[in-house]
Amino acid sequence: MADIDSAFPEVSSDTIDFAKSKCLLVLRDDLTPGRVRRYYDANTNYAGSTFAGLEPNVSDTITATDLLAVTTLSVDIPVLAVRRILEDEATQNELRVALGSLPTCSLEDTVEHDFPAMQVFYDLVKSLLARADTKSSNAWVTASKITARKRPGLFPVRDNVVCKLLGIDRLGDRAKDWIVFRELMRDKEVRAALTATVSKAEALKDERVVRFDVQPLRQLDVALWTAESK
Repeated sequence: MADIDSAFPEVSSDTIDFAKSKCLLVLRDDLTPGRVRRYYDANTNYAGSTFAGLEPNVSDTITATDLLAVTTLSVDIPVLAVRRILEDEATQNELRVALGSLPTCSLEDTVEHDFPAMQVFYDLVKSLLARADTKSSNAWVTASKITARKRPGLFPVRDNVVCKLLGIDRLGDRAKDWIVFRELMRDKEVRAALTATVSKAEALKDERVVRFDVQPLRQLDVALWTAESK
């Protein structure tokens, strides 16, 4: 487990600039709105808005509905982890405390003292996902998806596809990744391009039944993921 302190981790400006350039390249691609709209088509097997929107989604605990929602993003949750999360009272209390300590703002509005609570929650979830039959399991992708399910405006989904696209897969640190996504969400060019992309996706005329995510951070993930998974 990485050290937790009160300061933002250092990420080079070159890393952030590269991520921004890749982000804008995708968002300004004329094909991106169509890919985004297809992802949100309710008549496909894409997760669409079901990942974040499947109800009920209570704010202070992780439920069976949350675990089901996470599996729509093509991850498996070990049976032992299911029992740990859903059946162990001490674990449920620990999760409730960690969730209650999270900042209530979106990622772009976080400040230094918000990150320790985010790290505590993420690391707790990741530890619960460790498989019973190995000591070397690395459940960072699934942990990222569970934390994003609980707070879709605060935690990016952070999977291999998007991290490689943005050039941050080599950072090897969840908080450094959050910093990069935070800077992307704070960037006026990126936000304007994201808004334009989603508006174009909404305006396309076709027979699809679409339900879009409402959180810009989740919309950004979809745009980037569909560009690399096409």
